[in-house]
Formats: sequence, structure tokens, C-alpha cells
Amino acid sequence: MSLKARCQPFARYVQAAKAEGYYPYFRPLAQSWGTEVEVNGRRLIMIGSNDYLGFSHDPRVMEAAARAMRHWGTGAGGSRFLCGNLVLHEVLEERLAAFVHKKKAVVHVTGFSTNLGAIACLLTPQDMILCDRENHASIFEGCQASRARLVPFAHNDVEAAAQKLASIKEKNPHSLVLLITEGVFSMSGDLSPLPELVQLKEEFPDLLIYLDDAHGLGVMGPQGRGTVAHFGMNSEVDFIMGTFSKALASVGGFIAADDEDVLEYLRHHSRPLIFSAALPASNAATVLGCLEILEQDPDRVPRLWEIVHRVQAGYREIGLVTGESKTPIIPIYIGDDQKAFAFARDLFEEGVFALPAIFPAVPKGQAVIRTAYMSTHEDRQIDFVLEVLARLAKKHRIRADDLIGREQFLSKGGYSSQSLRI
Repeated sequence: MSLKARCQPFARYVQAAKAEGYYPYFRPLAQSWGTEVEVNGRRLIMIGSNDYLGFSHDPRVMEAAARAMRHWGTGAGGSRFLCGNLVLHEVLEERLAAFVHKKKAVVHVTGFSTNLGAIACLLTPQDMILCDRENHASIFEGCQASRARLVPFAHNDVEAAAQKLASIKEKNPHSLVLLITEGVFSMSGDLSPLPELVQLKEEFPDLLIYLDDAHGLGVMGPQGRGTVAHFGMNSEVDFIMGTFSKALASVGGFIAADDEDVLEYLRHHSRPLIFSAALPASNAATVLGCLEILEQDPDRVPRLWEIVHRVQAGYREIGLVTGESKTPIIPIYIGDDQKAFAFARDLFEEGVFALPAIFPAVPKGQAVIRTAYMSTHEDRQIDFVLEVLARLAKKHRIRADDLIGREQFLSKGGYSSQSLRI
């Protein structure tokens, strides 16, 4: 089969969806104001962004980025390993390590490359990886690149993880075992059962825990210091990975730990770090600006949670099925893929920007509209969104009363390890 023949059916499927007005992805934004965006000359309220704290349009953050660009230029000019390592990168690593209460951090150019590089270089084919089935695709790519044996466990199922860990240690008593989970899962909004997972160390003290906190950093815990801080377990988690493309309004990622020797090894062996151009100074300065505001402004994170609680109450009043998210990510259960596309299309026509998540991002037949809110949303915007959702929920019959006997919200174990999660 030729490459064209292999790709053509999917391309035609996308073309047909576009022609019928159902295709919701890759919409070009002409302008953004954070909580609102312009698409095709229309202004819409954005409720699907990961810019949880609204920092991407904060004047202080924008000015910090501009100053750095004027000082260092638009790009680093090479990889950090060679000529692209800026003073700003090392300052950022120190600030990040302090922010998540670890001794050292290593910055990469994306969150994806952080997971890929760290997991791949730290593990060997003799090692074992215990991995939540709903972990991000970048984690699974890192696991595959490491060639360690991958042992998945049902999502957030501590008992299943414990059973598989016991089996691993019985059969391979001397193997290094790394347990990888996320702080906040980006589709369901689920929070990791981190305290229970950490308890596994009591029976297996050599177990290492790696937490991807891409969606928890800036959102969870005091001053947004992350899921580990939320649970008060900084010393018990061996590796904390975070990204800048969510609450920290930039691009890039980092991994932090207390074992400085391990991170020194990683710094010299992570292939995405060594063979990628370094993070531009403007992006690094953006993150530093966000961290400064988080440490000095006590109201930013509480305002986000005030909005989240108000939206959750509004969803309940409408009768939407949303699961039990304890984070700013609140998925609205739709079920059928085509209905999810139609719902997203109607939202767009009504002036609300939110996208559907279908398989493999969620289990088959459990499509959702993924909504996420920002600390900068205004009350009038929330009122408008809730009014639109109330009308469309009735029209599309997706309220709890309409779904009795048919709802199965993000059931355990249904995600694909090659998910399209963000």
C-alpha cells in the first residue's frame, strides 16, 4: 500500500467533516484576549484554554518577556549543551527547584521532550515502569524509548498498582521500579491518589515515584506550588515534572528532584535537551514573571477556585453530567462522538469556544466537551456561558435526566496509551 493510499481515507473523512461544518479542531485564532478569542471575525468566550491563571495576557508577564527578548534576542542560537545555555535558564532552574521544594531542576524546551528525555535516559531494559493507563502520550513515548518493561495499571487504582508492584518485586527482586502518574489528569480533571501511592514505599522502600504535574502546577496547593504541595508530600515524591504551557503561560518543561547526581546525569544524557535548540529567553522570562506573581499575589489562585466552584454549581443546576473533578478541568459528558461534534458546533455558533474530546482521548462512546476555566474570567462571561449551556443541554438532551441508564462517565481503564491528551 502506498503512503497516499494509507492516508487518504482519513484525509477524506476530515474533509467531509469540514464540509458539513462539524470539524472543530485547528481553528485559527486571529486574536486572543485570554478569556476571549477572535475566530473568522467573531469574538467568542474561551472555556477550553489551559492558561488557568490568565498569565499569558498579564502586562507584567508580557513586559518581562519583551525585556528578555531585547536583551538576548529571539532565539538562543543553539542547544543548551553547546552555545545556547543562558544565565536566564540557570536562574529559572533555581527558581523552579525552590518553587516545588526540590534541590535541583533541569529545564527542557517542551513538556513533551522533558518526559521523553528524562524517562528514556534514566531507565534501562532491565528496569520496570508502573504506569497509570491514562498518563500522557509523552510519558508512554518516554517509556518506549527507555526500553524498560512497561506495566500499566487501571487509572487511579492504588490496589491494582500495589498488586502489580508486588508481582514485579517477587519475580524481579533487584529491578529498579519507577511508578509514573499525573497530579491532575487533563481530560477527566481527576486528582491523583498520591498519598496512597506514596504509602506503597512503606512495603517497597526502593520504589521511585515520578509525578507529571503539568496541569497541577500553578493550580493546586499553596501559591499554586503543585499537587505534591497540595498533599504536603514534597520529600516523598522522587521526581516532579512540570510544564510551562499551562498555568505558566509559556512553552517548555522541567524535571526537579533532590538527587542532584541523578539530575546531573540527566542533564548530560537527555537527548531532547542535548539535540534541541534551547528555550528562547522570552519564554524563560515569562515563567520567571509568573512565578514572581504567584509568590507575591495571594489572590490569583483563590480567584481561580472561586470561579471553578461557581461553574461547578452552575453545571449541577443545569443538570450536566460532569464526573467528580476536583480541578479547574470540568468535562461535560456527551457520549456519542457525533453528538459531541454537533454540541461543539452549536457552542461555537452561540459564541462559546470549547472542544470535544473523543476516542482515543477518552474511552469509546464517552465523548465529552472539555471545559477549563481561568482566574481572569469575568462574572458576565460565566453568566453567558451557563445560559448557553443550559439551552444547548436541553436541545441535545445531555442532562442527567436524559441520560439515565446510559451514562458511563470516563470509566476506568478506557484510555489509549496513545491518547491525544493535551
